[in-house]
Amino acid sequence: MANESKALPTGITLRKDGRYMWRFKYNGFTYSGYSRKLAEAKKAMRDKRYEVEHGLYSKEQNIIFDVWFKEWLEVYKAADCKESTLNLYRNVYDRYIKKEFGSRKLKMLRADMIQRFINEAAGKYSKSVASTINFLLYDAIRQAVRNGIIAKNPMDNTTPPKFKKQEKRGALTEETQRLFLEAAKESHYYPLYRLASLTGMRIGEVLGLQWSDVDFQTGEIRITHTLCYSPGKGKYLDTPKSSASRRIIPIEKGSEAYCLLKDWRKTQLHQRLMAGKYWQPLEGMENLVFTSNNGTPHYDTNVRKDQRVIVERLKEKGVEIGTCTFHTLRHCFATRCIENGMEPKVLQAILGHSTFAMTVDLYVDVMESTKRQEMKKITAAL
Repeated sequence: MANESKALPTGITLRKDGRYMWRFKYNGFTYSGYSRKLAEAKKAMRDKRYEVEHGLYSKEQNIIFDVWFKEWLEVYKAADCKESTLNLYRNVYDRYIKKEFGSRKLKMLRADMIQRFINEAAGKYSKSVASTINFLLYDAIRQAVRNGIIAKNPMDNTTPPKFKKQEKRGALTEETQRLFLEAAKESHYYPLYRLASLTGMRIGEVLGLQWSDVDFQTGEIRITHTLCYSPGKGKYLDTPKSSASRRIIPIEKGSEAYCLLKDWRKTQLHQRLMAGKYWQPLEGMENLVFTSNNGTPHYDTNVRKDQRVIVERLKEKGVEIGTCTFHTLRHCFATRCIENGMEPKVLQAILGHSTFAMTVDLYVDVMESTKRQEMKKITAAL
C-alpha cells in the first residue's frame, strides 16, 4: 500500500479504509472528496477544479454570466428544448446579449442596467428577437437563484418593455404569385416553391419530406419530420415543432400537388440512375423527396438565396412584388384558402397551427374582406 501511495498523483491519497481522498486549495478555500476507485478520484478532482477555476462553484459567488449561461443552456434547457431551439438561443445570446453581460459577474447584475438593456432591445429589434432576449436573461438568472448562486433575481424588479408590434407579412396577390411561380420554373427548386404554395408547408417540412410520408393511394401527405441544421451536428431530421405540426395534408388524386409529386418522383429516379455511384444520400435520409443531384438534402439557405434572386429579377422587370420569402408562399396558400371559402378551423389543421387564435390573428384581414364580399352578395339577393 505504501508503494501504491507513492505513485498517486499530487492531491490524492489512499486512506486506510481503502478509499481515495482528493484535495486541493483555490483562492483560500479547500475542496475535497472521496472515491472508491483511483480513476474516479482523478476525474472528480479534475471536474471540481474546472468548476472552481471557471466560476461554476456556488461557494465562490463570482460566476461570470457567460460561463453560467452556457451551463444553463446545456444542462437545464437541453432537457426540454429541441436542438433547433437551443441553436436559436445560442445565436440570440451570442449576437445580442454576450457583449453586454457576458463578462459581468452574476452577483453584480442590477435591475437598472438590465432594464435599460431590454428597453433598448425592444425599441431596436423585432418583437420576436426582443422578447427572446428578455426570456433568456430572466430564465437563466432565475435558475442561478434556484441553485443558490445568487440570492435573488434582479429581473424581478424590472418591468417588461413594450415590444414593437409585429408586422403581419402579407401574401402576394394572385397575379403576383403567378408571376413569381412562372419566373421560378427555371429554378431547380421550383417543385419546392410550387408544393409550398399548394399545401402551406413550411420550408423545413418540405425539405424533410420523405417518400414514405407521401401516400398516392389515399392522396395524403403526412408531416412527420422537419429538416434542421446545427453547426456542430450538420443536417438532421427532427420531429415537427409542435404536436399540431404533425398532421395530414390531403392531396386529391389528379390535383396539381399530386401530379407534381408523381412527376418529381420520376425525375429523381432518373437523377439517381444518372448519378450512379455518386448518388450519396446522408445516413437516415435515403428516402427524402427533394434532394440535390447526388442525393443529399438541400440547405434551406440555398433555397432562400435562390428565391431572393428570382424576386430581384422580377423587381428589375418592374413587378411590384415586395417581400417574398418561402414563408410568404405559406401565407399565399392560406390566403387563397380563406378567399375561396375554407373554414378557418380547417385551415388551422392543414397549416399545423397550435391554436385557432393564431390562424384567426394571421388571416383576420383576409376574412374581413371575404365577409364583406359575402355580405354584398346577400344584400343584392335581399
